Amino acid sequence: MTASERSIFGLAKQTAKGTPNVTDNLFKYMLFTEGVASPQNLNLPLDQEIGGGAMLRSVIKAGVTSLAQLTFIPRPTIIGSLLLGVLGGEGTPVQIPPTTGTAYKHSFKQATDQFSAPYFTVRSSPGGIWGETYQDMRVAALGFNWKAADYLRATVGLVGGLPTPSVPMTLWAPDTYLDKGPQFLATLGTVEIPEATAVKCLRGSFTIGLDIPMDEQWIVGSYFPDDFAINSRAAVCSLLLKIESEALYKKMMYDPASGSAWLASLMHEGNFHMQFLSDRNAEDTVPTPFSIQFKGNGLSTTDANVVWTISPIGLRAGKQVTAVVTGTFLASPTIDEAITVELINNQVAVY
Repeated sequence: MTASERSIFGLAKQTAKGTPNVTDNLFKYMLFTEGVASPQNLNLPLDQEIGGGAMLRSVIKAGVTSLAQLTFIPRPTIIGSLLLGVLGGEGTPVQIPPTTGTAYKHSFKQATDQFSAPYFTVRSSPGGIWGETYQDMRVAALGFNWKAADYLRATVGLVGGLPTPSVPMTLWAPDTYLDKGPQFLATLGTVEIPEATAVKCLRGSFTIGLDIPMDEQWIVGSYFPDDFAINSRAAVCSLLLKIESEALYKKMMYDPASGSAWLASLMHEGNFHMQFLSDRNAEDTVPTPFSIQFKGNGLSTTDANVVWTISPIGLRAGKQVTAVVTGTFLASPTIDEAITVELINNQVAVY
């Protein structure tokens, strides 16, 4: 039997749609725990027709796309490519002092054109048996999840166009370009709402999803969709918290100012702190751990672009008092950076 552990998955950013990346040293390969990367055939049965009998008479392949869905433990290099794919833009990497050091901070955010995102070429080999490539792939969803005393974990979904079978793998060199870097740990995480006000988080998630509808992309004369256009983005944070005081509960359930009466307004807070560190340093001279941080627009009160709600508290015998808190990211009323993910790693160049 062929072991799944021999499988290969890598990706490289394209310069443009319709221009697959074929440069071997630009691909980054990743470790993952489970997943699929495959063509997705649109199989179309022939309509039922009177006089033809009881049985289905024909099925054809009317079109094809490509799909990848992976569950993985994020590492500091490969996750940068996926963040760029789901958010669309990155600022210039900033070297963290000292200037002779090896740590760089990358800030991923929406591009100037909020409906844009890069295309990727994906390389896949199930069990290392054969090679396939998929071009014009876009990141459709990227989610992170964590619980106490565990790794930060993630899932990613990509959708794209033309699959190419039976690709020679001689020059792929996945071992050379495999991201074997350290992991991020929930044990070294920080969750504060607002910043500097710690909450007791048992587990949580942070998800960014793109709406890429296909209903108006199938065009006459082609087996492949015309494009993978982005209609909208959504970002949501969900936290399971231990409740030990009424302060945060009152702000989210009743009154953002923590008053004594119910109000229709919701709690807005974009200046929160949600960060996960590695137990290894990107720079040792001035100790700087590998890290990833999720951020809103950094503002408070009505100018904040993250709105927070809390679920009703359900009580269970023999259990702690807990509640689910949800932060929904909105368009920022004052600045362009509605959502930012900051990554510290050893990658010098822009992705």
